[in-house]
Amino acid sequence: MKVFENDLTYDFPAQHTLNFLHRKYPNPFATHVYSVDTISRTVDPDSGIMRSERLIGVQQGAPKWITKLFHLPPTAFVREIVFVDPATTTAMSMSVNLSLAQYISCLELITYSPQSPTSTHFHQRAMLISGFPTKMVARRIEQASLDRFKANAGVGKKGFDWVLSGGQSGGPKL
Repeated sequence: MKVFENDLTYDFPAQHTLNFLHRKYPNPFATHVYSVDTISRTVDPDSGIMRSERLIGVQQGAPKWITKLFHLPPTAFVREIVFVDPATTTAMSMSVNLSLAQYISCLELITYSPQSPTSTHFHQRAMLISGFPTKMVARRIEQASLDRFKANAGVGKKGFDWVLSGGQSGGPKL
């Protein structure tokens, strides 16, 4: 198992950040995301917590040696569940890959919380676990997946910053 953790700050108030969570895609930095389908969205009448479940389609991001070795399809799907609590101005996002889980499972937990009146703290933790029967191959798959996850972390921040600033900060327009 490999673990990736990331803490960063969005220079926007938490309320603004949470309002844009479901508008993260499309953005010009997440060109691998080709579809986002909302499966359900509900609000708990007692707590006011909104729960959203989405299916996100992405172009396959596995390293070339893995796609060739296992004859992987060019697309993959991720299930995401997001809880937004307007009372505390916090959110929690959980996601798991549905595709390729027989080779690698990526379980991701993200929290958003107020850091100051003008900024939002983002904490991300991903666990990458390969169930491949050969330990050497499993370790290589986990490491390749971790390397890809690390490389994509900065791109994700740029993309969400672009969305939060109204599609105007430092990136091409859609």
